[in-house]
Amino acid sequence: MNIKFDSFYQIILSLLLLFSLLPIYSQNTKVYVSAHPDDWQLFMNPNAYQDLLNPENKVIFLHTTAGDAGSGTGNTSYYLAREEGSLRAIRFLCNAINNDLRQGDNMNKMEVLINEHLLLRYSYANAVVYFLRLPDGNINGAGYPIHSDKSLKKLFEGSIPSIMAIDNSSEYNSLDDLIQTISNIVTYESTNIEEVLFNIADTNGNINPGDHSDHLNSSLIMQKVAHNLGMKSVRLYQEYNTSTKPINIFENDFLIGAGTWGVTASGLSDNFHYSTWDDGHNAYIGRQYFRDVFLSDLEQE
Repeated sequence: MNIKFDSFYQIILSLLLLFSLLPIYSQNTKVYVSAHPDDWQLFMNPNAYQDLLNPENKVIFLHTTAGDAGSGTGNTSYYLAREEGSLRAIRFLCNAINNDLRQGDNMNKMEVLINEHLLLRYSYANAVVYFLRLPDGNINGAGYPIHSDKSLKKLFEGSIPSIMAIDNSSEYNSLDDLIQTISNIVTYESTNIEEVLFNIADTNGNINPGDHSDHLNSSLIMQKVAHNLGMKSVRLYQEYNTSTKPINIFENDFLIGAGTWGVTASGLSDNFHYSTWDDGHNAYIGRQYFRDVFLSDLEQE
């Protein structure tokens, strides 16, 4: 009997060890769509922090435009500084959640081929980051001369047939091409589309007045992606107008918001650009306004 019991015990231990070595696949995917690399920090936090808190979540930060403000490319370019700000913010949140993570600043960086487009992808803890680096379209969607005045607004409305990433890494030959590529990103990163949530700008002008063209058209594109994937609902955020709204984030979440913006600003200043730690940007700290909407209801607005 002792021999049989010991053998059974060893089998159980072996199985437990085997299961401990198997990869853990996230069941919930939260997608934060940031038209520029400093948007999600100001308008969609602490929700981003709360989603990262759950290790079963995969949290995707999808940056649609380079946010270069028409300044172009180069080793000390504005868009690279803004990207560094976003990456620092993501590392900060992951390490605020797990002080023993001790992963340093070494993010897993790779280029992935999705829908025949080469895309820059980072991962860190349970966060995944994409930079599509499409042209900054200017606040009204007119674009900038350095990018032949191209913008997401013009692509969405059909006044331009295609759009190229500012670093020439990929060209999207149509709006459908971009929609399909983003759809493929989501399916590539997800195990269950029913458990995917998009966090995007609110496109109702009465609720979210005066927002940036890149914010709104990134959201409109993601709404088409949601339809493409058969999703039922999305989460919509008020953005520029929240700076004048009452503070509604307090205690630890307020500290998280301030810290996230602080490290974002350091990414800019450390790369020889204005940090944006100023009264205008800091006014968004402590404010987050959003609503969950069924896509079928959104079509009626």
